[in-house]
Amino acid sequence: MIHRLKTAVLLGVAVFTVFVGAAYADEYHYINQIVGDRAVGMGGAYTAVSDDVAGLFYNPAGIAYSTGANLSGSVNAYSSTTKKYDNVLAGKGWERTSTALLPNFFGIVQPLGNIKFGFSYAVPDSARENQDQTFANVPSQTPGVVVNKYVINFNNEDNTYNFGPTVAMDLNNASSIGLTLYFHQRFNQLTLNQYLEKNTAPATYEWDNVYSELSEWGFKPVLGYMWTPLEKLSLGLSLSKVMVQRSLVRQQTTMWDSGTGIVTNTTIDSHEKRKYPVQARLGAAYFLSNALLISGDVIYDAKVTDAIFGDKVKTMNVALGTEYYYDKNWALRGGFYTDMANSAEVELGRQNQDEHLNLYGLTASVTNFSRNTSVTLGGGYSFGRGKAQVIANSDDIQTVRAQGFTVYISSAYMY
Repeated sequence: MIHRLKTAVLLGVAVFTVFVGAAYADEYHYINQIVGDRAVGMGGAYTAVSDDVAGLFYNPAGIAYSTGANLSGSVNAYSSTTKKYDNVLAGKGWERTSTALLPNFFGIVQPLGNIKFGFSYAVPDSARENQDQTFANVPSQTPGVVVNKYVINFNNEDNTYNFGPTVAMDLNNASSIGLTLYFHQRFNQLTLNQYLEKNTAPATYEWDNVYSELSEWGFKPVLGYMWTPLEKLSLGLSLSKVMVQRSLVRQQTTMWDSGTGIVTNTTIDSHEKRKYPVQARLGAAYFLSNALLISGDVIYDAKVTDAIFGDKVKTMNVALGTEYYYDKNWALRGGFYTDMANSAEVELGRQNQDEHLNLYGLTASVTNFSRNTSVTLGGGYSFGRGKAQVIANSDDIQTVRAQGFTVYISSAYMY
């Protein structure tokens, strides 16, 4: 089974097994990065707005209403997340941190008659996760054997990239359609090292290493529709799905025990393709005045049945955003969003259950406009609390808490 990596840590006979989540930046959530400067400030509530280059990602039909040709690039986005698991080993918890610094969106729109063409680059998921901890006096399942020292070093780097063209056009004065065809690419590299020093006579040691690599590519079409039934009201709908064309998962495990002198090497290669859900975004935006806009999205991800990488339950998320123009040179934005776990809730009396952690986020940004350019500074904060089982083949359930923040600066140019 490739959907999770389990590394056996042996103390004589099997003592405990450290359970490591699948090799993805965050396999339990679908909204890992909000892309686009204006969209980030509004919490991702952008499906019924989408009238600038960010619409290439959220709802390509929206760019049919963009004015002129425009170019936009998010200069840099820095994000940091901390996840803590309570009472994992010897009364102590685990702590994992993740950071990423990268441009998360770039787009360009060019009109040609009644048709708008665009091209965009987006990074919807990126993480560099690390854990370096040492535990002392960890009890084992072998009578009389105690782990004097247990050291864990965990590194996980995961990036997803989407880039491709867009075309959009008006159907009539009140509606439009659009299609983005993204090339999807994902690369993950995970390394886990574990070292144990046991209180046997003489002292014995164990070293375990897991290296895993995932590489996949495919396509992600995004089909959008925009309808303006009233002058101040717009409705948007978009459908998307990642379709993996090629995938390679490679895992190598090495184990050494000084007590027996045995070294074990195991290598697994697989070309199984991970299944992604169909995502539907339904949004509404209402202009209360020429200076004030409110918007909301409902985001639905369908259930996924995948015997190799693990089943996922359906999720329903919401995003709410507002935009206020203080004057012609300044705009303020704020947003709220949810990011519900696509795993089942953790239940008592069961083992090897996936982590279940619902997340919530707040965003804000400020934009300054000049004649043809704009500069935006913004950020966001996310938080959540849930349950997990980080020790395999154990009934123990840990409380997991997560919080993170993102800071970004972006610029746009219209010509």
